[in-house]
Amino acid sequence: MNTERIHSLDGLRAVSIILVLIGHIAGTVNAPLWLTPLHNLGNFGVKIFFVISGFLITFLLLEELRLNGSISLRNFYMRRSFRIFPAFYFYIACMFVANRYGLVELFLGDIFHAASYTMNYHHERAWALNHTWSLAVEEQFYLLWPLALVMIGIKRSLLCAFIFVIIAPLIRAGMWYGLESTPSAMIREFQAVGDALAAGCLLAAIHHRGWKIPAWFNTKWFIAVPISLFIVPVFLYKLDPSLFYIIGQTYVNLVATAIIWRCTTISKGITFRFLNNAHIVWLGTLSYSLYLWQEPFLNSWSRDWFVSWPINLALAFGCAIISFYLVERPFLKIKQSLSSLKQPRSSAIRKNYISR
Repeated sequence: MNTERIHSLDGLRAVSIILVLIGHIAGTVNAPLWLTPLHNLGNFGVKIFFVISGFLITFLLLEELRLNGSISLRNFYMRRSFRIFPAFYFYIACMFVANRYGLVELFLGDIFHAASYTMNYHHERAWALNHTWSLAVEEQFYLLWPLALVMIGIKRSLLCAFIFVIIAPLIRAGMWYGLESTPSAMIREFQAVGDALAAGCLLAAIHHRGWKIPAWFNTKWFIAVPISLFIVPVFLYKLDPSLFYIIGQTYVNLVATAIIWRCTTISKGITFRFLNNAHIVWLGTLSYSLYLWQEPFLNSWSRDWFVSWPINLALAFGCAIISFYLVERPFLKIKQSLSSLKQPRSSAIRKNYISR
């Protein structure tokens, strides 16, 4: 397996955060009216993030197993802690202070559920910490998946991931019809959305083993796949909301998986050049801090001056850049100096260790 083939991941993160930004800008003060129908794009962006996370984390762990003969849970959780916690808890602390001074409004339990990574089960939440539900889903994945790989082995874990992808629509159907779950629960609780991460895990195994993509992935007809990502789920929702929540999410996950497989395999063409453009890569690198800090400013429920277009976008980028360069990067350097894990020899994989 040529690990140098793993490219375009930062570019895909950039596309994901762009979708989130567009979806959240829609409806804010003075935002262009043509963005209004695009407010659901944020959900698609988050799903792509989920698939990317499942894919990259699994691939890196498989590489670690190949190079070292084992997976170190200690090193994994240490890397995750230094990568995620500093920027995340810095943001929460800022929102706590902003709430005390009346700049944002937080609900009872918001700080606790955000800080404990359980926001995806806390459905009455204020906007400023609303987006931490997706980070909770990812953290729950980080806790469960590496442990599964170590405890029950690679093959059994991947089998479980495959079964989860298959039965996820049944789980969502049971939530919708049996438990009468809210739309918020249907797109946020782990059992309802974890199949996106599982799909990424399976893709990592396929990619790691060097399986070739279907031939038509490399033709002009593949354009129908990303286009369908924005059409089919909307059609299903218009037909019956239950179809979107039960089947539509599976469709989005599979399409996102196909897109990521193609983009991380083919190293030529317009798509490759776009995803690996220096500016797009920089945006993808910034995506974590930008995802954190876009929320208080891209708020369609507020009429405050700082949520008005285009000031809101400028403030989101400004805070994200400060967070990235003053919080994220210093802790990433500490993480690298403390980690005892032997880094993979491929520069491409080493870069992904740094960025993730």
